[in-house]
Amino acid sequence: MKEEKATFVINVLYRNDSTWQGNLHWLEGDKESAFRSEIELLSLMDSAMDLTKEKKRDSD
Repeated sequence: MKEEKATFVINVLYRNDSTWQGNLHWLEGDKESAFRSEIELLSLMDSAMDLTKEKKRDSD
């Protein structure tokens, strides 16, 4: 089974309350989202990977 990969550009604008706030740009999906914490950042990245897997599954 081939692993899916994604490329992200993370722009951290602020570090406040011991967490990051900024923007996430997903290059393959050409989407950009703001995040307010590291947990939200990881959740956005995980969602992008799920979309990548769905697109791969639909094309097979």
